[in-house]
Amino acid sequence: MKDEIVLNGIVLSSGLQGEYDRRLVILTREQGKITAFAKGVRRPSSQLISKTQLFVMGAFTVYPGRNAYTLINVDAKEYFHELTFDMNKYCYGSYFCEMMSYFTREGDRSADYLNLLFVSLNALKKGLLPVKLIRCVYELKIMDIFGQGLQSFHCPICGSDRLTRIFDPLSGGILCENCRSKAKKSIHISEDARYVLQYINGATLGNLYNFTVSDSVLEELMMIAKEFLAVYVDRKFNSVEIIESLS
Repeated sequence: MKDEIVLNGIVLSSGLQGEYDRRLVILTREQGKITAFAKGVRRPSSQLISKTQLFVMGAFTVYPGRNAYTLINVDAKEYFHELTFDMNKYCYGSYFCEMMSYFTREGDRSADYLNLLFVSLNALKKGLLPVKLIRCVYELKIMDIFGQGLQSFHCPICGSDRLTRIFDPLSGGILCENCRSKAKKSIHISEDARYVLQYINGATLGNLYNFTVSDSVLEELMMIAKEFLAVYVDRKFNSVEIIESLS
């Protein structure tokens, strides 16, 4: 087919469609989030069944249709099998994909989103950091890439860089001395937590998961991320409920 194209991406969701087909949502570097139908992949003779699972990363050859794509072939580069063997990691990975699907659209420039998802799934796969820390970093960084990042270097009200340790999720970040009285919801955080927030905001994706924190700072980060997302993300993710039930 002369209109076949190759898109590089990661499978965000994979659901059953009819008796033998699958409906995939794929985050691609070139076309943003797309829907693709993989016909016949659940037949015993299909060589694509393992390549159309959640988390698979690779080059997807597709045929464009009016409202969706038809999957022709997959050159899989990474399967993230380790996540499927660990229920906890699988649920966190599913949450990352579900959240990514919420933030992305077809036609978006998605290189940063795709790279963030890859390094985050890879951090889960390696298992060198607590999954709760990986979750906090992912949540805060995806908001930053989306353009609604937590302000940790400058006061979100006046722009001053002389910051206190007062975090106000409703104002969008850490306040300065002059603006702390204007906080709509004052939350005191530690100096270590403020430093970690600045690291997350400033780190390149390749260095995003090159640190660890104490249990007390992790508790702070979890609270900060939860409060911040509650203000700016108007959505409850199904996978979060599963994660919380396992905790």
